Amino acid sequence: MIKMKSFLLVTAIVVTLGCASTIDPGDEGSGTYTWKTRELSGTFPGALLDVSSAAERAFEDLRLVGVDQVVDGLKGKVTASTADGSKVRIKLKAMDFENTRFNIKVGTFGDKAMSQQVARYIARELAEGQ
Repeated sequence: MIKMKSFLLVTAIVVTLGCASTIDPGDEGSGTYTWKTRELSGTFPGALLDVSSAAERAFEDLRLVGVDQVVDGLKGKVTASTADGSKVRIKLKAMDFENTRFNIKVGTFGDKAMSQQVARYIARELAEGQ
């Protein structure tokens, strides 16, 4: 009986912490949502400043409030809030001149669907900006 409980506990921990699902936020990028960090991570094709501008426009399209952008040439962060007060945070890091790494987290405990929606809007803004 103890062995069975231990096995079930270990299995539950491995399933909970090891789960990651790959999504395609659009034609312009791809990412992976990890349940451990509760954020969507991936790479967008585009310079850091272009991606941060696209993120700001995507936030405006999504009608998020309190958009704040802090970006330099190497990394940055774009934050806003949803109507219910949940924080939406995008961390950006320049990989090279043509690719930018992103991490998107919605709320304290993460929201996979909303993170994917934000990524799709950013991908669309990047495609329209070219």
